[in-house]
Amino acid sequence: MAVQREDDKHKRIQSVEVAFGILRVLAERRDAMTLSDLASATGLFKSQLYRYLNTFVHLGVLIRHEVETPRWSLGPELIALGGAAFDGIDLARHAAPQLIELRNRLNETVALSIWRERGPFFLRWEKSNKTVNVGVDTGSYVPLYTATGKVFRAFLPQSVTESYYQECVQNGTIDPAVYDPDVETVRQTRLAVTRGSIYPGVAAMSTPIFDANGELAGALSVIGWQGVLDVSRRSTAAQELLRTADEISSCLGYRRLTANHSG
Repeated sequence: MAVQREDDKHKRIQSVEVAFGILRVLAERRDAMTLSDLASATGLFKSQLYRYLNTFVHLGVLIRHEVETPRWSLGPELIALGGAAFDGIDLARHAAPQLIELRNRLNETVALSIWRERGPFFLRWEKSNKTVNVGVDTGSYVPLYTATGKVFRAFLPQSVTESYYQECVQNGTIDPAVYDPDVETVRQTRLAVTRGSIYPGVAAMSTPIFDANGELAGALSVIGWQGVLDVSRRSTAAQELLRTADEISSCLGYRRLTANHSG
């Protein structure tokens, strides 16, 4: 392992490490810092440091406070990313055993997703043991018209998803006359289904995961081939999906009065 880490030193980007070092200093200080303070703490020349700071401000990672002497502090973009990372890590940690167990029971690809700044985001997935697998990319976003997207539209505040919804309506990927009643059904049944929404021949089911406050924490999905994966509500796959999501929600502290999935 030590040899591998030594080799990796030659494959890193030094400017990224420098940038991360600046952010770490600001995070540890927990207060706005002047250019002189940052230069002293990081060992960087002020001219070099200033370019990093300007870039960070442009990206929303830092805020520049225009006082007598300019100061910099952590910005909303970095805080949002940090919050999403924390939530994602917590959910992934609790869900990992159940994801693997669900994959093994169904022998289908299962995926865990959360809401990020650009929509539903695949946080983790477990491939089936089949020779031909349905491709799901961890770290990728999925559209609002997928089964996963419908769960977020159904259970997040409408204001959170509205801009993405309107974009889909405008580009013709969502027909409100069909989509809106479908989302209402998802609210009632906690089960979203799509067939061929992204790739021809691919079917998917998705269901919500709730946190201790009863708010949507993420979505759990099963993805497979049409004609192989039974996506009907009374199917074994649907019942196992709902049951597993309940288990994960329970691990997060969610308590529901009833848990009847047979309707």
